[in-house]
Amino acid sequence: MLLGSYNLPRPLGIYWTPSPIFLHEGVCPRSEAVNEVAPIVRANPLVSVRAYDVEHQCLYDLGHVCLGNEVEDPLRRALNDPRTQYVNIHTARPGCLLSHVERSID
Repeated sequence: MLLGSYNLPRPLGIYWTPSPIFLHEGVCPRSEAVNEVAPIVRANPLVSVRAYDVEHQCLYDLGHVCLGNEVEDPLRRALNDPRTQYVNIHTARPGCLLSHVERSID
């Protein structure tokens, strides 16, 4: 396994941060789920839900730390808030990006 760094496209500005990435010898599938939580989020013992507005400002009142398998309610709360443009879910302690979440357009 090789550890690298990924420059997150969002958020921009003061909340921007790089995130580690892990390169595996074999192919591993990318998860692009619609209306479901990515398995990598559920598998983590502690995650941080971080909502951002259209100007990439963190919406602190919508932030939440929880068990990965309990992320639905805080994620729904963030996505239902009209200020939210997108949500990033990170591991709560190291801060590695697990998932970028946007509202689906029907």
